[in-house]
Amino acid sequence: MRHPFDRYTRLLDLFYKGVELSVGMTVIATVGVISYGVLAREVLHLSDVWVTEVTTYLMAYMTFVGTSALAWQSRHLQVDVLGHCVGARARRVLAFASALVVAAVALVVAVLAVEFWWDAWTSGERSWGMFSLPLWIPYLCLVAGSVMLVLAQLSRLLAIAVTGARSLRHDTLDELALGREK
Repeated sequence: MRHPFDRYTRLLDLFYKGVELSVGMTVIATVGVISYGVLAREVLHLSDVWVTEVTTYLMAYMTFVGTSALAWQSRHLQVDVLGHCVGARARRVLAFASALVVAAVALVVAVLAVEFWWDAWTSGERSWGMFSLPLWIPYLCLVAGSVMLVLAQLSRLLAIAVTGARSLRHDTLDELALGREK
């Protein structure tokens, strides 16, 4: 019989696949915008004052929102020297402690991001660029990314505590590249 937690993780897998797709599309858009900027400036000798502003917003989205998808898939930066020297139970304890620390940091960042966003919302602050965009709009990237990171890490903690799994069925890059068995 499948564990009830499996349905929850399948839904989150689907959600974070969508997030990953949106970040990938943002990467393609960023390449397009930067390529246009280079072409316009160097070949056509046109002004491209909007390129830097748009690229900055796209990079913020890729960075903050993309981090949560990477964390969900266990593709974030990890140092697991100690994990190779201990048994399975100790690895689970280390994984739990690691997820707990990341969840705590992500929670602090999420709270600060919401405060930062709220300040921009209530003050009506706008960007200095060509679009004069209300800054609460790009600040949503930080809020969304940090909240999704908290969700991913709390789910990882729950998986470790409830199912005893070290991770949420995601292969690490080492396992993918080297063909190691879990």
